[in-house]
Amino acid sequence: MKETKILFLVISIAIFLRIIFVALFIDVQNINQWEYGEIVKNIIHGNGYSLFYFENDTLEYKYQENISPFPSAYMPPGYVVIILPFYFLQENYLVNIVIILFHIIISSLIIYLLFHSLKYFFNKKIAVISIILYAILPEFIYSVVSFSPTIIFHLIIVIVFNHLSKMNDNQKFDYAIPILFSFLLYLRSEMLLFVFFILGSFMIKQKFKTLLINMIVIITLILPWTIRNYIEFNKIIPLSSSFGQNLYRGNNSSDVGWWGEEIMIEKIKNLPKNDSFEVHMNDLYLNRAVDYIQTNPEKFIINGMRKQFELWVFNLTDPRSKSLIYLIPSISVLLLFIIGVVKSFNLSRYEYFYIFFLHSAITAFIFFSLPRYQTMMKILMLPFAAVGAAILYEIVKKHFFEIKK
Repeated sequence: MKETKILFLVISIAIFLRIIFVALFIDVQNINQWEYGEIVKNIIHGNGYSLFYFENDTLEYKYQENISPFPSAYMPPGYVVIILPFYFLQENYLVNIVIILFHIIISSLIIYLLFHSLKYFFNKKIAVISIILYAILPEFIYSVVSFSPTIIFHLIIVIVFNHLSKMNDNQKFDYAIPILFSFLLYLRSEMLLFVFFILGSFMIKQKFKTLLINMIVIITLILPWTIRNYIEFNKIIPLSSSFGQNLYRGNNSSDVGWWGEEIMIEKIKNLPKNDSFEVHMNDLYLNRAVDYIQTNPEKFIINGMRKQFELWVFNLTDPRSKSLIYLIPSISVLLLFIIGVVKSFNLSRYEYFYIFFLHSAITAFIFFSLPRYQTMMKILMLPFAAVGAAILYEIVKKHFFEIKK
């Protein structure tokens, strides 16, 4: 079958499954728009890039009229800027529908780009299996209704790897790479570790000109957001003011990934209620997390192992990840991925994939892992799972042929 027909068929299946899922299982009127949607509402209603406020001595973030929230850097602005135009529709139902349709369209584009990227790294058969997995796996279907950067992240990371794959063949410097790295940082601030590792690989390979230009372009593109944050908070915040809270959520005496101790609620109430509120809150969480790690180093290691399990296998506390509809395909992909990685191991060819997985593992170990973090990582697990599936298919076919003989 020609590539065009394959892509058309897989994209059609992907769109059909996502529309059916939304129609049957999603209450479109009441989708949680999370912090991203609330920041957009504040921007549209003249409150600027803001989020938190206090109501009756309780910290809130849901948009309300006649409320002046504190300036925010809690979420990097990438996804906020992308979805902002849709909110001018005003009607909540329409906003949700249009963003879901936008996510579905982006999913189709991901399938197209993923196919062409993986043809280079692997081969056509692996590329086809990979895009079929992306089209039908429940977690990728669900991601179109998640008002988070997951879908856009998948798009950018696929484009990044497409450019990285061609970097050695291209004699000219590819300015798209540092621009794409900057987009990643504006979507997810923890991608700083991934970018750092990639830049480190340039240095190891003595590609000093490539390293220098990448650093200059990335810093130049990130600088406007950093300057804005310094003006608002009188403190250098390169990407996000949520570092301390994220570190605390993964390292506290309550539970991994949750919001922690009740005492923190009282401490937050007593923080200065001014434009630097998020800085004070970040420092509070950061100090508490660092103190916990220093006091409980063995617990930090044990919890780190649990976080690895939650990143690669399933989340122990989120009921959604215990659903068999999610769990069976997810575990299957993981097993196929392990087979594929072992059988296809090639450091020089797949180094950027390995760096991505290493970054994901280290980030989860230090902070925590939610189900969507596994989904975000899984986009690059698919080709190795496809390799594993192809290997198993050949083994089964050979065994079946011998039985027939």
